[in-house]
Amino acid sequence: MKKIEVVKNIGLIVSIIIIFFLIIYIFISRIFDKVDNDYAKLGLDIEYYEIKYCTVFEDDIFEKYKVYKISNRSMEELRKQLENSKLWSRNKYYEYIMNEFYDIKEADEKNPIDRQDVYYYENGYAIFDVKNAKLYYLKSNPYKHHKDYNEILEIKINNYTEREIYDVRGGPQNDGRDYYVYKFTKEKGKEIIDTLKQSSKWSENKLDDDKLDDFEYNEEVLSIENGYYHYELVCRTRDENKKKNVTEENATGYEIGVYDVDKNILYYYWESI
Repeated sequence: MKKIEVVKNIGLIVSIIIIFFLIIYIFISRIFDKVDNDYAKLGLDIEYYEIKYCTVFEDDIFEKYKVYKISNRSMEELRKQLENSKLWSRNKYYEYIMNEFYDIKEADEKNPIDRQDVYYYENGYAIFDVKNAKLYYLKSNPYKHHKDYNEILEIKINNYTEREIYDVRGGPQNDGRDYYVYKFTKEKGKEIIDTLKQSSKWSENKLDDDKLDDFEYNEEVLSIENGYYHYELVCRTRDENKKKNVTEENATGYEIGVYDVDKNILYYYWESI
C-alpha cells in the first residue's frame, strides 16, 4: 500500500509541476509574442513592420475586434494580393455584419467605416479598406448567427437575385430577430404570386402601419400599392400543441411577411423574446 501511495504522491507532484510550468509558459508567451497579429491569419503577406499601429476594441474568449493601420507604402502590393487571392473578394457582407465594424474618432462615438474601396474576407469576418490603409478584423460571438431558410411562409426562396439580412438571433435559446429581404426576377415573381394566391397564410389585405413599422430599414413597405401580407403570433416552445395553437397569453413573439408584387421583393420579420 505504501508503494502505491508513494507512486500516487509522485504522480500528483509531477502533475502540479507540469501545470505550473504550463501556466508560466502561457504567461510568458502572452508577454513576448505578438498578441495583436491576427492579420497573419487572413491569407495576406503582411510583415509586422508594415503595421503602423493596432487598436484593440474587444479581445476576449467571446469576441475580438481589432483595427490595423497599415503603411501606405504597402498598399499597391497588398491590392495585388487581394485581387489575386481566393480568400478575398468584393462581395460585401450582410448589413447586420457590417454594423459590427466601426471607427472611433472622438468621444467614443462609433462611426461607420468607409466603404468606397474595400475587400471582404471569405473565411470569416475581416475587411480591408484600401483607400484608408486599414484592416478590420472581427471574430464574433458564437451565438450571433442567421438561419439559412429554404422556404419562408410557403415561398421557395432559392434563385433570389439579392438578399440582405439586418438582424439575427442570439443567445443560448436562439431568441432574437430575423429580418430578411429577398429580391427575385420577374419570372420567379410570377411563380411566387401564383403560390400566394392559393395560400391560406397570405392575404391582399394590407396590415396596419403599426405592424409594418417593424421594417425599420425598409420604409418603402408602408407605400406598397400591390402586395400580399402575413401576420401570425409565434410561440417558442417544445410543446407542439402550443406552437399550433398560439394565444396572446403564450405567444413569445410574432412574424410578418410582406410581398411586393410590383418589385418582386419579399420582406420577412420574425421576433421572439
